[in-house]
Amino acid sequence: MNRRLPLVVRLLPVFALVGLASFLYRYLDDLTRHLSGTLPMRLLEQSTGIFSALVVVPIALGVARRVPWTRAGWPRALLAQLAGAVLYTVIHTTLMALSRAVLAPLFGLGPYDYGDMLWRYPMEASNDVVDYAVVAALVYFFGREERARKAELAAAELRAQLAQATLENLRLQLNPHFLFNALNAISSVMYEDVRRADTMLARLSEFLRTVLASDAQQVPLGDELDVERMYVDVMTARLEQALRFEVRVDPAVRDAVVPFLVLQPLLENAIRHGMAGERETIAITVEVARERETTVISVADDGVGLRGSTRRGLGIANVESRLRGLFDGAASFTLADAPEGGARATLRFPFAAARGPSH
Repeated sequence: MNRRLPLVVRLLPVFALVGLASFLYRYLDDLTRHLSGTLPMRLLEQSTGIFSALVVVPIALGVARRVPWTRAGWPRALLAQLAGAVLYTVIHTTLMALSRAVLAPLFGLGPYDYGDMLWRYPMEASNDVVDYAVVAALVYFFGREERARKAELAAAELRAQLAQATLENLRLQLNPHFLFNALNAISSVMYEDVRRADTMLARLSEFLRTVLASDAQQVPLGDELDVERMYVDVMTARLEQALRFEVRVDPAVRDAVVPFLVLQPLLENAIRHGMAGERETIAITVEVARERETTVISVADDGVGLRGSTRRGLGIANVESRLRGLFDGAASFTLADAPEGGARATLRFPFAAARGPSH
């Protein structure tokens, strides 16, 4: 990240432009009055005026930063700014008088006459107060922008931490119900079909290793589908021929990135609730498409449907929470009965392409 320049440095071009404008105004005024030979003196006056202002401008910066302008504290801030303005103009005028008295003879301009200082201070104050007010206003403006930027960064960091915590929570849950069922199924076939039990253990181990090893919030679509196929393989081994699984991916969305492990709760939800009652088989279809700048994923089953329930357990709540944390209101999730029967869960979130090919 590039560090931001100090405000004094950022104000330098502003002061230079103001000084140039003031120099042109005074020098051109001399020319209109047919006064010749004033160029060196006008340059000396404006340059010493600008550099003296840069020396004392930290007064305005310091007061504005130490005494913030708020709705409740503005009287205190106003008094502090008035005191700062008086100090600013006194020091500024004094520095101009001293620097010009020293530099004018050195540049061959002779002794510098700054007039009666008793009147010079209030005269310069009429300009200095305006300059001081502009600087203080800029400090308040930049300070407000800085606070807003920091608040936005803090909110983004908090959202990222929330999304990470949700993923960790999902990973730790993973889902005890699923693990219990998988291990129970392995136990039930261990003495009847050792090869099948061994296959189930291998797929379960591969699935858990992949899930627990990754700390990514979002992954290429292909990687997410690979993980979910591992999960489906475990469930297929448990349910044998009762589960059919199909994936359809639109070519326009093959390079998309998606939230990691976002489909597992939806698949488990479809199997668990879709096969309720006496239902013995279920077919699940995952469709991934792109609608302009939106990735759309649907998980549909031909099971018993919602039957008036919402199917919104902990897994679904996790999905919704992660979408909010990752996309901050730009994503949506719906769960409803499918027109062709069964239920359909649909996720929509902003499309983003993977940086490299998935495997």
